[in-house]
Amino acid sequence: MGLQVDNLIIQLDSDEMPALDGSASEYARCLVEQGIVDQNAERKVLKVEQTVTESRDGATIVAMPEEGGLTVSYVLDFEEGYGPTEAYTFELTRDNFLQQLAPARTFALEEDRKAFERQSLGGGVSDDNAFIVCRDGVPKKPRSLSPAEMRFPDEAVRHKILDLLGDMALANVDVRARIVAVRSGHRLNAAFARRLRSLLEEETGVEEYLGVREIRRVLPHRYPFLMVDRILRVEENKIVGLKNVSVNEPFFQGHYPDYPIFPGVLQLEALAQTAGMLFLRKLEHTGKVALLVSMDGVKLRRPVLPGDQLTLTVEAVRFRSRVAMVKANATVNGEIACEAEMRFMLVEADAI
Repeated sequence: MGLQVDNLIIQLDSDEMPALDGSASEYARCLVEQGIVDQNAERKVLKVEQTVTESRDGATIVAMPEEGGLTVSYVLDFEEGYGPTEAYTFELTRDNFLQQLAPARTFALEEDRKAFERQSLGGGVSDDNAFIVCRDGVPKKPRSLSPAEMRFPDEAVRHKILDLLGDMALANVDVRARIVAVRSGHRLNAAFARRLRSLLEEETGVEEYLGVREIRRVLPHRYPFLMVDRILRVEENKIVGLKNVSVNEPFFQGHYPDYPIFPGVLQLEALAQTAGMLFLRKLEHTGKVALLVSMDGVKLRRPVLPGDQLTLTVEAVRFRSRVAMVKANATVNGEIACEAEMRFMLVEADAI
């Protein structure tokens, strides 16, 4: 987001990015050294035309119209006793990001450090990649508690803007606006990113067409059990996908090879995976897996044969933080092949 790179694949073999020096500097340096190139594709742009506000628990983010690019102002109002309020305004350009924002390290309040110690958390924190804001006004190193050398006098508020930019990247759009944030954190930032995404969809329509590469980034399924080839349309509570039925599908070797029929249970699996795409693309469900726990009203109405194209339609009728219920059907040339009501539980991926 800070370098205005909007087409990038990042591969991880762990649950989170390495902390490195606690800032974005090393990542930014790596990207710059590898080279940033312009592509022959239209960039998604959201120009804020009217004031947009997102608030909760005493924190607020406001986006206002701005001529030009993106400007972010942040007011960091510490808890009582932690020193004066910090404020900083940042105009997004690559050079500004590299020099003014990327080096700002993560931090915690003195009380947070004590809580981490009690819970044995923060194992990746070192004296070099973070600092502590103390009640006596002296920033300290988190392990030794010796005085910390600051990269900026207002390093804490700069890192909060860094956090905000990272969370806004979840909206997947180049924002043109003036943004003012007061005491916001990751949860409010993510809600703000969802709001920005909804504004973009109001202007351009809901997202259309996701290919198998995008599907593989969301679903854990792989060949030969990935049953969705394409997502045609995604709305807030509805999704439409496609499954192309080929005679080369491996199950046709044993499922009536002289008269191959697409198994009904796999039609239902295709619907369940389509439902997973609806759930797991939501920001709050990142890192989770949708487990199918029950089905009702299952009906298989017609055979599905090689060469058929299944249109998979799933609509959420109940959506809570961990449980979801959908109505789903698969059609061939507008004729219903199967339908069902499905219930899912959303669990953390590392819990299964």
